[in-house]
Amino acid sequence: MNYEEVINWLFKIPLSFNRNNDNYNLKLEPVIKLCDHLGNPQNNLKIIHVGGTNGKGSTCHLLASVLQEHQYNVGIFSSPHLVDVRERVKINGCLIEKTFFKNFICENLNFFTKNKISFFEITFALALCYFNKKKVDFAVIEVGLGGRLDATNICNPILSCITNIGYDHKKFLGNSLKQIANEKSGIIKSNIPVVIGEKKPSLKKIFIKFSKKLNAPLHFVNSTQYKKNDLKLDADYQFNNVSTAKKIIKLILREKLDLNKLNNGLINFKSNTSFIGRWQKIKINPEVILDTAHNIDAFKIIIKQLKKIPKNIKIVFGTLEKKDQLKIIDVLPSNFFYYFCEINNPRSMSLNKIIKRATKNKLKFNAFNLASNAYRQALFDSDSNSFILVTGSNYLLSEILKNNEKN
Repeated sequence: MNYEEVINWLFKIPLSFNRNNDNYNLKLEPVIKLCDHLGNPQNNLKIIHVGGTNGKGSTCHLLASVLQEHQYNVGIFSSPHLVDVRERVKINGCLIEKTFFKNFICENLNFFTKNKISFFEITFALALCYFNKKKVDFAVIEVGLGGRLDATNICNPILSCITNIGYDHKKFLGNSLKQIANEKSGIIKSNIPVVIGEKKPSLKKIFIKFSKKLNAPLHFVNSTQYKKNDLKLDADYQFNNVSTAKKIIKLILREKLDLNKLNNGLINFKSNTSFIGRWQKIKINPEVILDTAHNIDAFKIIIKQLKKIPKNIKIVFGTLEKKDQLKIIDVLPSNFFYYFCEINNPRSMSLNKIIKRATKNKLKFNAFNLASNAYRQALFDSDSNSFILVTGSNYLLSEILKNNEKN
């Protein structure tokens, strides 16, 4: 197979082979078997393992950027991707080579097929082997879903991190924050330090319980953050992630930490790591921002950011059909204008459901069957005093980014 044929094959297999028609199979046996087949590449890497509900992708890229500024070679495994599947596996901001990608799939194709190895497990193992081959100094690994039974949890890291706890994937992780915190605490390892960015006092005792049981040194992130004038970030909500990353870097580098390199890494983390989809500016006039916020906690943070912008706010919104996802519409401000749309995905929330909820909440909106039409109309309706946010789903951002590349 050539590279294009490999990609076509990969996208035909489930994200995770399941036994319950959920498209997720949260168990570790398949990935353990896979990594054993590959020689357990995870055992040769210095891994920083990052979980949490929101902010884990940003935290991973902030960490990698600072380490790169200190002249380390750093691999990142993250998900999902938006445009190119190779976004999931990067070293120093560069995507994995197509040749390595293709050869890895072809050489192990029979094993993948025979053992029903999933898309996520394959790409995770690909990252481990690639980082081994390139002899990275650090591998920053983002949890896919949850923690305890996520495929990435087979690694034995030098440090674990849980950014925060919020409501997402309740079908798999539980209906309460305490249940979700218990699942995500599953990445805490025996005698391995863990950094907790979560601020909710009611959840602290869960992390304390896990760390004591496993004798894992526990570090809560201090609420003291950089002053906005000290560190120029394009989105205020990143300051929580910055504080978490800073804590981790101090624990890892200790006396090797250079404060100038720390600040440079934090400021330039998007360009250093080719990070997209988090408050990503794709147009200046009118200003257009893409953000992957897709749960109610993330939206509450995004809305705080938007209310500080002295422009006419227009939001292009589409999302997936998930439990409690309609509650996002309940927190949307009535003084913004919305362009609701369906997404080109079988799991897209129906436009009728969105319209019904938006009407109930007395929101001002237009509705579109296609995301591209919603975005096009938002642009047409805008001028230099407008600010457009595209958000609600990774799949929506993917559509807009791909169309933007063509135009």
